[in-house]
Amino acid sequence: MNDNSMTIELPNFEGPLDLLLHLIRSQALDIYDIPIAKITQQYLDYLDRMQELNLQLAGEYFVMAATLLRIKSQYLLPKNDFVQEDEDYEDPREELVEQLVQYSVFKKISAYFRVRNDEVPAVASKEPSAASQDKVQPLPLGQITATELANTFALAMRRFKLRQPDQVKVTLTGRPIQELTAFLDGQLAKRKQLSFFELTAKVQGLPDLVGLFLAVLQEIKDQRLRVKQARAFGDLELERIDADDK
Repeated sequence: MNDNSMTIELPNFEGPLDLLLHLIRSQALDIYDIPIAKITQQYLDYLDRMQELNLQLAGEYFVMAATLLRIKSQYLLPKNDFVQEDEDYEDPREELVEQLVQYSVFKKISAYFRVRNDEVPAVASKEPSAASQDKVQPLPLGQITATELANTFALAMRRFKLRQPDQVKVTLTGRPIQELTAFLDGQLAKRKQLSFFELTAKVQGLPDLVGLFLAVLQEIKDQRLRVKQARAFGDLELERIDADDK
């Protein structure tokens, strides 16, 4: 077994991204700086093991294998063969990292909502004003689902890329979650209600965007924050919960 190999148990993965995330987390690797050659070999070893056991694999696993091999091949090329200038360089891992980050956040959202099943919901959709009723399809009154919250995060990522295309590169570092939570608390101390999209405009880099979203989830869990949404795929209204509101 070479240095890039590892012993892999055979749990049921939800898809290729779930498998990749498992490989990264089980070795405490940096999701923003994936050692692509190592992960590619481990991923292929897993597929080989599955085939040895005559276990059926969905086609999407092989599509991901091809993607990993393509990214790996770009690293084998001399740099000047695929990039003209340093400022034009785009890390071949960038799209894969974004997919993994988004999938990781979606898993956290799903886990959060599973825990919240037996608790009083702190997340609710709000009835739109009369002026907007003929323009948007309102969500049913009640709790926002994990899917709706995940869709809003995906939209926030797309808005972030459009607003700051030069910032959305593979970034190796981000602010600690505690610092982003303190930033969120500071903003809520100034205003009882905030727009999530407006808040994301104040952070730099994909890691900070992810961290801010996770900070919002933690504040909801701690019953320090209430979230409302007027329509599907819309902005989130963050509302501070004061002691008198509980």
